[in-house]
Amino acid sequence: MWILELVLFTLAGIWQGIRQDYNLLEIALLAAMLVWGAPRLPFLAGAERFLAVFAGRKVLACLAVGGLAIAIRVVLVPVLGVPHAGITDEFSHLLLADTLLAGRVANPTHPFWVHFESIHIIQQPHYVSNYFPGQALILAAAIWTTGQPWIGILTLSGLFCGVLCWCLQGWMPARWALFGSLLALLRFSIGSYWINALHGGFLPAIGGALVVGAYARLRKRATVAHGTVLAAGLAILALTRPMEGALFSLPFVLTLPFWRWRILVPLAVILSLTIGSLGLYFRQITGSPFVTTYSISQKAYGWPMALAWVKPRPIEHRHIEMERYYRYEIDENGKVDSPLHFLQYLTFRVQEYWRFYLGPALSVPLVTLPYVWRRRRLRIVFLGFFAAFGAVMLEGASSPHYIAPATAVIVLLLVECFRQLRLQPRGLALARTLPLILVLVLTLRITAEGLHLPYTQALNYQSWCCKVGVDDSKQRITRYLESQPGKHLVFVRPKSDEMNLFQWIYNRADIDSSRIVWARDLGADENARLENYFHNRKVWMVDPNVQPATIHAQ
Repeated sequence: MWILELVLFTLAGIWQGIRQDYNLLEIALLAAMLVWGAPRLPFLAGAERFLAVFAGRKVLACLAVGGLAIAIRVVLVPVLGVPHAGITDEFSHLLLADTLLAGRVANPTHPFWVHFESIHIIQQPHYVSNYFPGQALILAAAIWTTGQPWIGILTLSGLFCGVLCWCLQGWMPARWALFGSLLALLRFSIGSYWINALHGGFLPAIGGALVVGAYARLRKRATVAHGTVLAAGLAILALTRPMEGALFSLPFVLTLPFWRWRILVPLAVILSLTIGSLGLYFRQITGSPFVTTYSISQKAYGWPMALAWVKPRPIEHRHIEMERYYRYEIDENGKVDSPLHFLQYLTFRVQEYWRFYLGPALSVPLVTLPYVWRRRRLRIVFLGFFAAFGAVMLEGASSPHYIAPATAVIVLLLVECFRQLRLQPRGLALARTLPLILVLVLTLRITAEGLHLPYTQALNYQSWCCKVGVDDSKQRITRYLESQPGKHLVFVRPKSDEMNLFQWIYNRADIDSSRIVWARDLGADENARLENYFHNRKVWMVDPNVQPATIHAQ
């Protein structure tokens, strides 16, 4: 019976991946090419020759592809808009960015902190995000310079494409490096949640690309410059995704002649500064350089959920919405808490990564993967990917930005597969056609949104092409309150929908000085105590259980 159950779970996971985004359309197009053959598209030969010549100017090529990524998304602002925070991760990063801009690494615990508890922030011993500070540093820099946090994400998108081009140039001919970075531009920098949210994977992807690109050059010649680049990449990974980044980087670091001073000195200096800074950061918040905000959050709330072999802590929550999220985390951990569950849910978890990084069209070149494997020089790249993939498989939850440190090697191996595909019978036409499928999908998605037509699933928040916009109820009500005179205290009733895990209760770093304070509705007596504390504010009540959410003065 368990074998049948395993088969059914596996098939359900495969269908889960196939049915989302425009994957059925991609499969239909691939089936048509299988029957009638891929179009030869001879007009692309001239474009390929031009790009090959242009790619020879390596620095310019990197700058151009990075600038193009930024320019395309800016042009699409009238259609796709400027993203605003809507999910828990984004609000958490923004809280830390606001804290850093205030000149602090954490905030004092508020005397009425129970009203302000929310997901992915801690209240004790200090009030701050539970995340590592890398992403928040970028958002803080963007807010400080432009007033708009998304500008930081847009800049990271361009930097990633440019750094990826540089990385690939160390492994393959320049024309193929440019092709790979353009492929990444289509995949990540237009329709994906990495560019259309505030919590994506561009920063750790940049860190991984710096490590892989520096490794290729250091194997040929050890220089201080490339040793510094390697160390900078490792530092970025430490500040963003330390566990996945460490496992991903391990094969590259261990196979370098790191005892050479040109590599060892920049590694020692930069990593010492990074680790020392992180230690000081955590010491200011938790009281110990060895106790992270993650671990404080796990003890207090039970998330981020433990790894496969760690039994979740039993937690009693004060708020029903926090309890629901805890149960969600328990369910996610249950996907890896035994060998049978690991196998049962494997396709459900893998499809999240497959949909984002490859999908049907980009899976076709993988038929040449055995040829790529035979190239000994690329074995280290495979090892880096396997290490990162193994890391994310130890986690129950599956989000594409978890494996972001390995993005460069995923693109690298994909490009090598494209190179091999062109050498196969009819492979040239197929290799030319597959990227055009990505262009078609993005065009259909952007056109559909521009015409206000459905273009994706209702809860598709982690797509490469079709991320849905978040519920704008809080943003709408915030705009209304900002138009009203004075300061405001807003109580939010608990949501009745058990599946709705998005939160309203996120505040600025300095709660007392904020013009709008969001608080959980804890009943008449507790609310009255908070109203008395904020006696000079107008009091409101929000009901998020109706559509659209309503607000009434108390």
